[in-house]
Amino acid sequence: MKKYFIIALSAVFLLSFSEKLSASEDILFINLQYIVGQSKAGSSLREQSEELNSEIIKLRDEITKSLQDKGKKLEDERTLLSPDVFQERADELRKEAEEKQNELNVRLQKIQQAIQRASNSIDSVISPILTEIVNEKGAKMLLERQSLLFADPKLDVSAEVIKKLNKRLPKIDVIVDQD
Repeated sequence: MKKYFIIALSAVFLLSFSEKLSASEDILFINLQYIVGQSKAGSSLREQSEELNSEIIKLRDEITKSLQDKGKKLEDERTLLSPDVFQERADELRKEAEEKQNELNVRLQKIQQAIQRASNSIDSVISPILTEIVNEKGAKMLLERQSLLFADPKLDVSAEVIKKLNKRLPKIDVIVDQD
């Protein structure tokens, strides 16, 4: 009797162990940051973002230099100008500086919006890919890698997502509004 009990207990243990194995395959995970960073669209977005940020920095530097030069010239002419004329020109320079700062802020905001739109485009293509992979694998759950302490690397489907994303969206265009 004791022998049958041990065999039955072993069978239950093995069955429950095999169920746990198949249950673990029902859970997949991805590393979304890695997917976007390694995909062609993500790389394209990053390159264009860097170019646009460089453009903003260059424009800011040009504006700063121009305003500094005008300020220095005005300061050099200070002794030649009446206090009223000097104050009038200083006010004009301050107004110009504010206008240039506003223009720069508007341009920066448009760039940020364009980058966000492009990023959303990538997300909208990734979403159906994730659904596809979950359905193909018969998984019941898909988790983000950052929310896991440990997971079997075999359950990571990030590479598959990148492969499908590269086929569907090999490049992304960051289009900045030119109002």
